Amino acid sequence: MSAENLYLHYVCDGAPRRRQTVSRDGLRDLVTARRRAGKRGVSLERYADAPPGADAFTISFDDAHASILAHAAPVLATLDMPATLFVPTAFVETSPEFLSWEDLRRLRDAGWTLGCHAHTHPRMGWRLHDEDEAGHLARLRSELARSLEVFDRELGVRPALFAYPYGEAPPIARRAVREAGFDAAFTVAADLDWDGDRLAIPRVDALDEPARSETPTGFSVIVPAYDRVGILADVVTRLASQTYPEDRYEVIVVDDGSSEDLGPIFEDMPANVRLLRQGDADFRAGQARQRGADEASHETLAFLDADVAVDPDFLWHLDWVHRRVEGAVLLGYLSGYNLHDLGLIHRPREVLGRDVRALPIILDRSREPTLRACLDNLDWLEDPWPLTYTGNLSLSKALFDRVGGFSDEFVGWGLEDVDLGVRLHRGGGRFVFSRFAVGHHVVDPEEDGWRNPFREREPSLARFEGYLQNLAILARRHAEDDAVQRYVERSRADIDETCARPMTVGIEVGGAARQRSAHHARLHHVQPGGVPLHELLDRVAYAEKIGAQTVYVLGGEPAEHPDFFPLLHAAAAAVSWVSLQTMGHAFAAPGLAARARDAGLRGAVVDVFTCSDALHDALHAPGCAARWRRGIEALRAAELEVSARLIVTPRTAPELESTLTWLETEGISLSEVIVLTAADPHFGVKDIQHIIPNGVQRSVR
Repeated sequence: MSAENLYLHYVCDGAPRRRQTVSRDGLRDLVTARRRAGKRGVSLERYADAPPGADAFTISFDDAHASILAHAAPVLATLDMPATLFVPTAFVETSPEFLSWEDLRRLRDAGWTLGCHAHTHPRMGWRLHDEDEAGHLARLRSELARSLEVFDRELGVRPALFAYPYGEAPPIARRAVREAGFDAAFTVAADLDWDGDRLAIPRVDALDEPARSETPTGFSVIVPAYDRVGILADVVTRLASQTYPEDRYEVIVVDDGSSEDLGPIFEDMPANVRLLRQGDADFRAGQARQRGADEASHETLAFLDADVAVDPDFLWHLDWVHRRVEGAVLLGYLSGYNLHDLGLIHRPREVLGRDVRALPIILDRSREPTLRACLDNLDWLEDPWPLTYTGNLSLSKALFDRVGGFSDEFVGWGLEDVDLGVRLHRGGGRFVFSRFAVGHHVVDPEEDGWRNPFREREPSLARFEGYLQNLAILARRHAEDDAVQRYVERSRADIDETCARPMTVGIEVGGAARQRSAHHARLHHVQPGGVPLHELLDRVAYAEKIGAQTVYVLGGEPAEHPDFFPLLHAAAAAVSWVSLQTMGHAFAAPGLAARARDAGLRGAVVDVFTCSDALHDALHAPGCAARWRRGIEALRAAELEVSARLIVTPRTAPELESTLTWLETEGISLSEVIVLTAADPHFGVKDIQHIIPNGVQRSVR
């Protein structure tokens, strides 16, 4: 038995409104109650030397949330209680939710132990689609090495302690942690039984939400189906073979007017699996799901698509959440889902009849950027409803009925689930995301008549007629909701781009940069850890699919992305011209510009604030101007086509004419002007338009 190792995530002042959050008073009570029981509060660092016994307790926090410095540190300081913070280094300074490096220095100097929580907070047990075991291990090694390098660069420390993201510590993760040299590593467990392995020390949730019932949740699993007999038979067989108690779930398959006979699939199924039929009027997935919900006999509805294969313990993963979170709208993971078909799919021959637990994961590329930014905490999001996919969704029947279920206005493919999500969110549903309730989305690339027009290689606007009608219905049903209207406009823009087949495709790499101006967050969309290579290559594949001629790489300093060169090589193989947007400083590194040219880079658009070195340094950091100038010189020496993105602020505006003169003297063309007005709302394009050359694109932020 180990010490009582308690872990927490977030702390608030007042009553908690988010999951995984303790109040300041609750944190104080947690410590004092254990001390009254005779337990000693000790540091997790003890595990690196002499592990504490059952008479001790420890406190640690995961994820480096800003509330740790604001609320946890003052409370624990008054109690003289040591604590550890496990930091996923990619998330530091990426949003107001997370601590800055200066904040972490303050915690370090106050006596906190800083541990490693990996770099990008991955599920370390997931093998990705392009990896064998060796590739999986190599990625984990790189993940840990990057985190340790950042710790050393920013804090001058090398953490001795590690906490597995999501508490998951399979053998391959332990091997990577051992090879990285950590003294002790911590999992998440239901109890404190410990076998003495210092790379698998259990921690328990200090806020462990007690199950609201001792009885497993009753589930009605609803699957709308249309043809695809082979895939459907596999999906239903998996559902019929769950390890879950048979009397606590049923499977209702609703035939949405199939041309094939689905009946034989159900001839030998157990009594809790049944088939319903509705007439063939059109593709009506929402109405089929509603029919299943109307016939459901259990208190919780679990919607799955007919091409989503799950593992034998799938319902237990749903049960864990629903027994603990009242009003949960549980979004499960969809491996292999992608709005656009780019070839990364789970094919029937790879899935049917096989144990899906052994399959690699194809990242849910449509939702991953949003999920990463909030570390899967959907209650951080003002509007989580765009993530509502009924391919893997569960919720109480009472909540479903209260918001009116599926609307029968939507016909054809798409948006009936988003409409439901809007109403669930507005109706008080608590959105929760799970990376353990995984469904594998099976796609047959030989299938004719795809319902999703985005998957076609050359779709016409006519193919989107039904989807556009559904968008209009969504906009009308939520006419007063600005967030829905923005969603509709983004969706229409996506359709326009897909059908117009643009000549240039932009690829955002994530906004990271070591040398940042004070305006960085307004100029770049920052994603923790940068966009993974898999997603970057998806975007390259999209550019190739639509026949684009140019790829434009942007977002912070692309040259600092760890996969910068693989991205360049892939882009150069797919299109005829590769350019990037750069802050310039990174290319001061000897040979970098030439290497980028040799990898396929042809052009660079450099951010220019001013030609004044003193002002440039004031906006960035001392010495930055010299590196910026060397970077520009290196790009030009590599014979790349160099142009400028001019960024004008109230502070740099007085230098604008001299900066334009400098650009002209240097022979650097001007591609764009961005005017930043935050510091002075009365300042804008009108103040400088007489200076900016005609024909140059202008925007205000």
